[in-house]
Amino acid sequence: MRAILALFYYIVVFTIMIVAGIPYTLYCGIRGHWEDCTKICSFSFQKIIFKLFGIKVSVKGAENIPQGINYVIVANHQSFLDINVVWHSITRASFMAKASLWKAPVFGWVLNRSGNIPIHKNPRMNAGLGKILKKRLESNYNIVVFPEGHRTEDGHMLKFQNGIFRLAKEQHFAILPVTFINTGKILPKVKWAVYSGTVEMVVHPLIRYEDYADKPMADLRDETHDLTESAMPYKQAELAAAKEAATENKEA
Repeated sequence: MRAILALFYYIVVFTIMIVAGIPYTLYCGIRGHWEDCTKICSFSFQKIIFKLFGIKVSVKGAENIPQGINYVIVANHQSFLDINVVWHSITRASFMAKASLWKAPVFGWVLNRSGNIPIHKNPRMNAGLGKILKKRLESNYNIVVFPEGHRTEDGHMLKFQNGIFRLAKEQHFAILPVTFINTGKILPKVKWAVYSGTVEMVVHPLIRYEDYADKPMADLRDETHDLTESAMPYKQAELAAAKEAATENKEA
């Protein structure tokens, strides 16, 4: 039954993106505002898809979502649901993703027109990526990046890869760290299933270029990772256990 629901979820998403997404993308192009293409995604997940499947989103740190500037969202990655939650609860946004997605007929065209950026396996083909990203931001796009590189299977975060942080040091953009909790339980990577329930999203304070200008790239990467991971339940449990053990040792 869960597998059927998961299949239905993807069919609903794909159908809405084709039936409504393509015409809306063309409309945005006619108006000269390609950056608004993903507004249809925000509307669809807010008003239709999440309600249909009983998915709720609890946002902590909503006051940290910037207004009036463009930025790169850096987040952990558990599920296909992650980008859907961004559209639902933060902003219209495009993303950086593996270039193979661009090979799909029609979908590849939509990805291009909505400002998404392909990442190639061959590093030479990624030359100029920083300039492309900067141009997107200057053109009023927000970009989502998952520095772990792929979805985790057990919810425990992997190390962040260097790419986006190297680009940050080159291009001086603002970074918005975000933590997704339970997306991997609602729409798992490891099996075909979808469950109703509540996804928690924690929005951390914005990291401006001035905050990391003097830091080595590795420090920026690791500090952003640790900040993102600090909101994960397993990490909070570890910290609570360590604090309790320290208290007991002190009393002894």
